[in-house]
Amino acid sequence: MINTTNDPSTPPTQRSIGELVQSIRDEALGVVHHEIDIAKKELTALGIKVGIIAACAAVLLFLLLSAWVMLLFAAASGLEAAGIPAWGAYLIVAGVFILLGAIAGLIAFLVVKRLRAPETTIETAQSAVQAVQGKRRTAAVSYDDTFEELYGKQVSARSE
Repeated sequence: MINTTNDPSTPPTQRSIGELVQSIRDEALGVVHHEIDIAKKELTALGIKVGIIAACAAVLLFLLLSAWVMLLFAAASGLEAAGIPAWGAYLIVAGVFILLGAIAGLIAFLVVKRLRAPETTIETAQSAVQAVQGKRRTAAVSYDDTFEELYGKQVSARSE
């Protein structure tokens, strides 16, 4: 007799093989859906980090391009004026752009260093595949082990 509910006061009922197979199928689908939810959460977090990297890279490229333009203006003004005041200002502005670009690049680099593969999803998926394939985990004690192999003592059939 099998109790089909979680209520201990409910009397056990007989379930057919088809019902048992259906319940196993439903539970397996539940596990698969749970794994998909875990993967979604991990990939969402990974997507946010990739978005931060992309935004910092865009800022870096924009600021470096702006610095290049400012350097070109500074060089042109320097050749034209041959005096420090006009192009010196251009060089200071270009230096600020380069500094901001370096900060954005450093932030992107630090975020890239922290990226990890979705370890929980990979581990549970591998164990699910092993379970489906019928591989069991190596246990400390096997059903085939004898008392002597486990404890190093010989056991006599007679009690002394």
